[in-house]
Amino acid sequence: MRVALAATILFAPVYAQTFTPTLPPSVPAATGRVIEGPALRYIDLKIGDGDVAAPGKQYTVHYTGWLRDGTKFDSSVGKEPFQFVQGRRQVIPGFDAAFERMKVGGKRRVFIPYELAYGELGKGPIPPKSELIFDVELLAVKDAPPHGAGEDLMLSFNIVRQQVTSLAKAVPEEKYGWRPAEGVRSFREVFLHIAYGIHFQLMLADGASKDEIKAELAKQNQVEKAPLTKDQVLKKLDDAFAEAQTAFETAKAGSLSRDIDFFGTPTTVHGLYGFVNTHIGEHLGQAIAYARMNGIVPPWSR
Repeated sequence: MRVALAATILFAPVYAQTFTPTLPPSVPAATGRVIEGPALRYIDLKIGDGDVAAPGKQYTVHYTGWLRDGTKFDSSVGKEPFQFVQGRRQVIPGFDAAFERMKVGGKRRVFIPYELAYGELGKGPIPPKSELIFDVELLAVKDAPPHGAGEDLMLSFNIVRQQVTSLAKAVPEEKYGWRPAEGVRSFREVFLHIAYGIHFQLMLADGASKDEIKAELAKQNQVEKAPLTKDQVLKKLDDAFAEAQTAFETAKAGSLSRDIDFFGTPTTVHGLYGFVNTHIGEHLGQAIAYARMNGIVPPWSR
């Protein structure tokens, strides 16, 4: 009875609000029947007394989800709490809005219509057109981690970085001078070409002058052939990857859209940063072929 009464009280504002499609005369009139969209309903089971779940913050929560027939399909209780940043589309729309005006320590039962969940198709254990019921507890609210403008570059970058590094470590030092034919890069030269290539491409993105570009190319033709030890090569790779990560993670949206000329091809800084990943991947493939020819299995494919 208490739950039913609470539900009646809490849902009342949703239906009591007056809606009119009429707008000021400066907006062209629209005629026709107003169609009501899905409504998010909830029952506050416990009022918290901590920080408010403000928009754009990172929430730490516990949750348990049920279907309308009572089937429990997921729960974080007894596991690590779930974290997400509100407004970044990391969760379904209904869950993203479920914590509005809650305070840390609060608990809520949320009824999410299928339009704000997994829609007409469903997903995994969620049947099509399924209303979802969540019991949620708000554990913490804090500032969200930075959402860098170049964050979309990091997925492929992290993959090729891990694979290049692990393969460079797997190749025995005595094989670093191996090359498939005269005039073709050796293992060492391939890895150094990746490292120096990253630095060179970031120079282009930073707006290096023609003289600086010419000098850097001449320098790289020499240093790629230096007889460095395996540890020295690994250090060069590590430094170059760190330089690229910093560039990607600190890039501003305005700087990424800046136009640049890539040896006669017009592009943007974002386009050139994407080419950094492409170039690494190209020479990673070369190093993988070298490894296979020498009976070395790439660590991630074992």
